[in-house]
This record gives sequence, structure tokens and C-alpha cells, in this order.
Amino acid sequence: MYELENIVDELAIIILSLGAISVTAWVLFVSTADWDIISFGRVIFPWITMLALMIIGRELWLINRKLSYYLEQKDQRD
Repeated sequence: MYELENIVDELAIIILSLGAISVTAWVLFVSTADWDIISFGRVIFPWITMLALMIIGRELWLINRKLSYYLEQKDQRD
């Protein structure tokens, strides 16, 4: 189960990263609209926010897993 969750988390982070990169490339190189820094921020903000939340969530999940493993090992030694 842990492996499946880890694979899903990694895929979500990869997809969000590629999405943020592609949106940035589209705004900078393909779009014909006149973009300023404020409108560019409005476009990229949801992608960066979701990517940051996924990374934070994954790190908290890894910390929780390591702490649980440590406590299980400690209980077995006592």
C-alpha cells in the first residue's frame, strides 16, 4: 500500500510540475496577449500552489511513516 501511495504522489508531483512548466512556456513564448507580471502571476499561481501543497503533503506523509516505523521498532525492543 505504501508503494502505491508513493507512486501516486510522485506522479501527481510530476504532472503538476510539467503543467506549471508548460503554462509558463505558453505564456512566455506562444501567447500573443500582452502579459504583465500581475496577470502572469494570476495564471501560474494555481499551478505553483497545488505543486507546493503536494510536496508539503508528501513530506508530511514521509515523516509520519518514518516516525511510525521508529516507534514500532522501539516497542519491539522494549
